Amino acid sequence: MINVQKEIVTAIVVAGIYILIFLIGETIRRILPSKTEVSRKTVHLLGGLTALSFPYLFASHWTVLGLSVTFCLTMLITKRKGILKSVHDVERKSYGSIYYPAAVYLIFLLSSTKPVIYFISILVMAVSDTMAALVGGKYGVIKFDVEGNLKSLEGSIAFFFVTFLCIHLPLLLMTEIGRFESVLIASIIALLLTGFESISLSGSDNIIVPFGTYFILAKFIRLPLNVVVWQTEILLILIAAALIMYIRPRLFKTSGLIAIIMLNYAALSLCNYYWFLPLFLAQVMYYLLTLSFVRYEGLEKVASFQVKVLLYIGIIPTIFLFIANAYKDHMSVYLPYLTSITAQLAIIGNYFANYVSRPLKADTFLKAHRKVLEIVCSVAATLFIAGMPIYFYKAHHRLNSLIVVMIGTWVAYILNFMMNKYYRGAKDDIFEYRRRFVSAAIGVGSVFILQQLIRT
Repeated sequence: MINVQKEIVTAIVVAGIYILIFLIGETIRRILPSKTEVSRKTVHLLGGLTALSFPYLFASHWTVLGLSVTFCLTMLITKRKGILKSVHDVERKSYGSIYYPAAVYLIFLLSSTKPVIYFISILVMAVSDTMAALVGGKYGVIKFDVEGNLKSLEGSIAFFFVTFLCIHLPLLLMTEIGRFESVLIASIIALLLTGFESISLSGSDNIIVPFGTYFILAKFIRLPLNVVVWQTEILLILIAAALIMYIRPRLFKTSGLIAIIMLNYAALSLCNYYWFLPLFLAQVMYYLLTLSFVRYEGLEKVASFQVKVLLYIGIIPTIFLFIANAYKDHMSVYLPYLTSITAQLAIIGNYFANYVSRPLKADTFLKAHRKVLEIVCSVAATLFIAGMPIYFYKAHHRLNSLIVVMIGTWVAYILNFMMNKYYRGAKDDIFEYRRRFVSAAIGVGSVFILQQLIRT
């Protein structure tokens, strides 16, 4: 039985503590007006450390929801009014102060029976991010660009080591997991989270880091030691392979490289090789298309917004990976998963077709015959990316499955082409990525319908 009066009184006390934290932040900002990051991260750290006590203070998630909504509204209002500058005074566009209380509530809700996972997730968000920002700001020399935001190698290294300790020590002290296993789990999660944090934009690390910690840790603590070792080996192999494949010709920036590694690892760790294979083939196809583009336009013309490009390409496949991991019926979402990849590569292939077809002297013909280009892009993407996975993974109705994926790919391609004609005047790159995302999503939806009509 929940003691409502106790919950309310405790919530009021906690709210008072947060008001005190904001006052401390404002005081630090006035004392150090030129170092706003110090005041921001002080509030970030103290707020997170206070949130660590929630599983031991509150019995109901509704109380935490009330606190989170209150602070989300407070952050929105103070941001618009231009007050509480100890939190909002940041040069880059950021919604981190709003994501923060939302993340605390959602992790609290998910981990209601697993307080250790909640503790570690919030601890990493509070401490690791703070140390990365402070170390990177003061000692960061080796910089890398993430969509116009400069991050430092020194800050990422600090994030890795602090995250390792934030995971290893609680696992060692608060669970029955062995020391060696704890070191392995902490190492691999710290490495993954460092990658996530390094490519996070607009304060999204306040969502990505705690959720990444929660889901990866919840998975790893259920695995036997040999599987944890295998997962570690996979991650190291993927990092080495990506470095060999992408860094030498320097077609991808550091941020794009990290995003690719994270997506590949998600496919292998959440599912299996059959789910990783289409992603790998798509990357090979994209790599070859990009090489043909660079041959005629030069390396400097390669798109710079790589994280946003990969975000819009990878978000639908990633959702399917989590669905396949959560449910036993993998096959029902395998063809939509394949289509979510082939559709976007077919659309991208349309852009690169002019460069690929030049050696064959077919570029003029394809420009004049759009329907032929439409068929070539849809068929090529489907056969190259989905052909082999369907052959190996599907035991029956392979041809039907290939046809369904091809139709879904073609639907997405047509929709994207129609939207491009309608929004011909729009020059925004992000708008273009979103059109491709919407087209692919509709193409995937058509595959779900086709699976009910055609035996696959």
